[in-house]
Amino acid sequence: MSSEKMKILEMIQEGKLTASEGMDLLKAMEEGTSFEKVSPNPEFDLVKKEVAGNTSGDRFLRVRVLGEKSLKVNVNVPLSLIRSASKLVVYAMSFVPADKRAELEQKGIDLQALDVEELVRLVEETVDGKIVDVEVADPQEGRIKVEVCVE
Repeated sequence: MSSEKMKILEMIQEGKLTASEGMDLLKAMEEGTSFEKVSPNPEFDLVKKEVAGNTSGDRFLRVRVLGEKSLKVNVNVPLSLIRSASKLVVYAMSFVPADKRAELEQKGIDLQALDVEELVRLVEETVDGKIVDVEVADPQEGRIKVEVCVE
């Protein structure tokens, strides 16, 4: 089963989509039709965009922060962009001032030893699915869920 279908089923199970909305999405995916239906549910709209937009086969690093009442953060970064940016990060680390680099080293962080390109390669080749899944109870916001995954 595709990751898009699994995501839709998970959102139905979590109560973020109604069964009817989930069926509409699944039918549209099978028929290859566009997702033109308007829904008052922002989660439904989010899934429509993700399913419609992921036809190129690109994999994404996805970061989501979901509150009980609304979607707080939704960041989707193509792994190909991260791969390209990793080369810039290596170059940019040479501009960190020596005193700040020494301060980081005292805390056990050696910027010269960081292999950003290797980290990106490992994520691309070995990670699929959830990396981080955290739930927190906030007294003002209610339940907040943080998800970081590669899809």
